[in-house]
Amino acid sequence: MMKLKLLEITICIALGFFTGVWLSGGGNHLQESGIEIILSSLFFLLALIYLKADRKK
Repeated sequence: MMKLKLLEITICIALGFFTGVWLSGGGNHLQESGIEIILSSLFFLLALIYLKADRKK
């Protein structure tokens, strides 16, 4: 169970990272695209939480 949660969080962070790089213009200046990476990671984590809460009902 714990490994599954860790895997889900890792996938969300990876999806957020690559989406943030994509939104920042292809990662030309990766050090300047931190806000896009953080917001994308938060979006995927919140989407996962929402989908899990909806499944429990």
